[in-house]
Amino acid sequence: MLKHRFNYWTCSKFADFIRGEKKPFALEWGKWDEWKEEQKKNRPIRFWLSDTFLGYLQDIVYYPYDIYNEIRHYIRNRWVDKTHYLKTGLKPGHYHEFDERILHGLFNELVYYVEGELAHLSRWNSAKKYKFKNGRCIQAAYDYFEWATNLIYDENYGTLPDDPHYGELTEQAKAAIEIKELYEWWTKTRPLRDDPYLTIKRETHSQKYFELVASVEEDQYNEDTQMLIRLIRLRRSFWT
Repeated sequence: MLKHRFNYWTCSKFADFIRGEKKPFALEWGKWDEWKEEQKKNRPIRFWLSDTFLGYLQDIVYYPYDIYNEIRHYIRNRWVDKTHYLKTGLKPGHYHEFDERILHGLFNELVYYVEGELAHLSRWNSAKKYKFKNGRCIQAAYDYFEWATNLIYDENYGTLPDDPHYGELTEQAKAAIEIKELYEWWTKTRPLRDDPYLTIKRETHSQKYFELVASVEEDQYNEDTQMLIRLIRLRRSFWT
């Protein structure tokens, strides 16, 4: 059963007290396994009580709530958010080429991922009261970026000062920086791009005019392609 919770007893101050140390707020994908193995080796009983027993206990106490949440999220995902397919955001009733549907479909989903899923993560570690509209909040998304883009390898990430990467940006931070760049390109930069048919002075039946328009269109198309490639390469970073 999937669990949609904001608070986990294994991440509480009480769990830290049992464990004997503060649980890292965030770690790289794969680093959690290393942290858990180290805990099992150094504090087997404490780790079992703080990260296994408390988890089982919470599952028992929250069982009715989890059942309700499972049904609620299924209904929302199936009939409201419809997360089983990509939404392009393109104007309905018009024909759109496949390459256009690819571009708009992926970047429109990126916008929802940032303003919806990443924005909701800010509620985990913030005392701010956000106003979500249709499941989205831009301010909460930018607060997430403010946190994620500044993550460094330090004690909070389980990295000791003698580690060669100590003080450097984490892979999560690097991914967050690029996700923010792509999001802002799509929502702020690209919409302000010049329309070559409107900005290039037209001379009737001028070959030069059509060549200039074609050149600008090709540059814009290539820019779209490069941004799509960057987006695809970040696939493994789109998790919450």
